[in-house]
Amino acid sequence: MRWALVLLALSTALVWAEDPPPADEPPADEPPRTDAPAPDVTSKPVRPRRSISFEDAIELGLAYNLGLKSARFDALVARFQVAREDARWDWTLDSELGAGESLVPSRSALAGADVVDTDSANFVLGLTKPFRSGATLGLNWRNDRTFSNSTFNTINPAYDSALDITLTVPLLRGRGRSVQEAALRASRAAADAARYDFLNRAELLIQEVANAYWNLVFLQESVDVLEKALEVARDTERIELRKLEPDIGRATKLTVAQAQAERFRREADLIAGQLDAENGADTLRRLILPYTGNADDEILIVAKSALRDTASRPDLSLLVEEAMGRRQTLRRSDAVIEQLQEDLVAARNNLRIRLDFDATVTSRGVAGNLEQSAADVFRWDTPSYAGAFTLSWPIGRRDAKAAVQQAQLRLDQARVNRQETLNLVISEVRRAYRTLGSNAREIGVRRDELKASIEALEGERARLKRGVSTVLDVSRLEENAVQAALRLLQAQTLLERADVEMQRSSGTLLDRWNVKFDPNLESNREKQESRKS
Repeated sequence: MRWALVLLALSTALVWAEDPPPADEPPADEPPRTDAPAPDVTSKPVRPRRSISFEDAIELGLAYNLGLKSARFDALVARFQVAREDARWDWTLDSELGAGESLVPSRSALAGADVVDTDSANFVLGLTKPFRSGATLGLNWRNDRTFSNSTFNTINPAYDSALDITLTVPLLRGRGRSVQEAALRASRAAADAARYDFLNRAELLIQEVANAYWNLVFLQESVDVLEKALEVARDTERIELRKLEPDIGRATKLTVAQAQAERFRREADLIAGQLDAENGADTLRRLILPYTGNADDEILIVAKSALRDTASRPDLSLLVEEAMGRRQTLRRSDAVIEQLQEDLVAARNNLRIRLDFDATVTSRGVAGNLEQSAADVFRWDTPSYAGAFTLSWPIGRRDAKAAVQQAQLRLDQARVNRQETLNLVISEVRRAYRTLGSNAREIGVRRDELKASIEALEGERARLKRGVSTVLDVSRLEENAVQAALRLLQAQTLLERADVEMQRSSGTLLDRWNVKFDPNLESNREKQESRKS
């Protein structure tokens, strides 16, 4: 790009080399000129700058972008839901400790006292273990202590200890690991979907950063073009003013006015271009740097990576194949389908009749002290056994049937959405592939356009030198050359953006820029910054 600007400035110097340079000050016997060029109104206070490459911009965006941080929390929350579902099969410890006293007036001599005073205390300790097959094992240890003033109590105080072993086995609803672990598998699929959402958000962030970064490069280069154009306009104005002097006399007030009008227009264009460049820098800053509230917020970001003329473009069939296996949106769709399949399993399980078998084995011991009663329990001298079947059959089962239909419809909908996503992905890949090729061809045409514009400008300047052209004609061709230079920059910018879009649409963007996330979904730059803080 810059070689064109140098050639433009060089051609200006060659055309006007024979003209005498303008005097810095008017002669002492002449009044000051009122038509001299205006001072430079485009200069601005110098701000501290920070040069950032495209790679640095990506790393900073992954480390500091608040939208990505929010998506990371969603993925981590979904991961902890998996831990909650898996905790359903943990051991549960239950305990109870109580005491009381009762006073009961005697109604007969057999009560053993006028007022029967009974003190009681109890302690229960239980363990419950659900199994992934659906069975539940329970172990309960009970200790009761009773003291009474009744003369008929043969053991006083009395310690009653018991060990209960219970087992509940579902025979229909809830039987088997496939049913019991359906919610766990669904939560894992949901966690995968949330992770793919996060990775997709990271890809979109990189694309957003790329668009802002290369737009900033375009705006910065545009400012350079406009500054060069303003320099040429000022030179033209000075030369036309010099030609008004009697010893030259080759200009008129009309040609001077035309040169001044061109210079004013160039100044306005440069002011607008500088404003756009600063706004573009702020747009990039918002994506990659946090607000700190100190002097660092006043640093002007400068993009230092250069625009390219070409970009590699793999085979279209290879890009489509990679997209089908690597796009995060497709992976998320697959995870959602897996989650809904497990929901359907759970819904069909609730359609079954509930039939459980409960078995209980109990050993008890009663003695005047705790040690003896506990020893009697473990001798199993007086065991008792019990078993029961529990049946629950919702008549009609309309709620369960409706739930199954809902789960099936959601699954069918997810499969349709997945196909729609696939169609969109393939369309995006094809469009990005064609756009990249079109941009590469356009750059070649824009370079030829710029070269032809400069040649036409040089010819018109030569005509102006011979007196067969006007300043207005030269200004028009100068504008054509400036616009051709800007269109070339725009084409190069679109090429960079199309290259990133092709990488994103094919699912290779993260690998292309070597973006890695640790198990906590933190990027390398983010981990480094965390260690520093």
